[in-house]
Amino acid sequence: MLRRLALVGLLVVLSLPLAASAQEAPSLQALQARYDRLQGLQAAFTQVTSSEFANGSTQLTGSVLLAGNKYRVETPAQTVVTNGTTTWIYSPADSQVVVNDADAETSTITPQAFLTTSAEAYNVTSTRSATRGGTPHHVVSLSAAGSSARFKEATLWVRRSDQIITRLRATDRNGATLDLRLRDIVVDPSLDAATFSFSAPRGVEVVDLRPDGSN
Repeated sequence: MLRRLALVGLLVVLSLPLAASAQEAPSLQALQARYDRLQGLQAAFTQVTSSEFANGSTQLTGSVLLAGNKYRVETPAQTVVTNGTTTWIYSPADSQVVVNDADAETSTITPQAFLTTSAEAYNVTSTRSATRGGTPHHVVSLSAAGSSARFKEATLWVRRSDQIITRLRATDRNGATLDLRLRDIVVDPSLDAATFSFSAPRGVEVVDLRPDGSN
């Protein structure tokens, strides 16, 4: 289940203006507004999940394409695609595609998905400056504002030049930590209409979990 603490969903937004000063860390509302204005985002990622109750950690690498509430996450073991309404999870090793309503797949975490509720659910506890990959960043530390927040604490690495999150580290209330790092980021890439749909390969079992679907 730690592997499914995924993404991307940028990888998810209010409408306040961006911070005026490049030296001042942006507010959560400003970050949310920034992602609202994005037409899309493309990146390679490394995700590490760990738990205080388990030895070791799990590392996952792959690529992500995001556009609003749509995303496509591809890893060697799995492809996850959503068009905002329907989600497809394809596992080649199992020769199976699981289809479900998009809102039923709540385990996928992206910066954009995180930002959807962060302004109300989290408080900024500190900000600092740092360099990541040779690029200046703001580092914004957050803590849960109440018991409804999914994570008890989180840290965002925000690129100063364009206020894009390049790293998200969050710890949930069960002690599980997700560390999502993005690289080779392309803002507003050209995306094909078929990017956020999925057709099962020939011979693959399709398991439809939607209430009006057929198995």
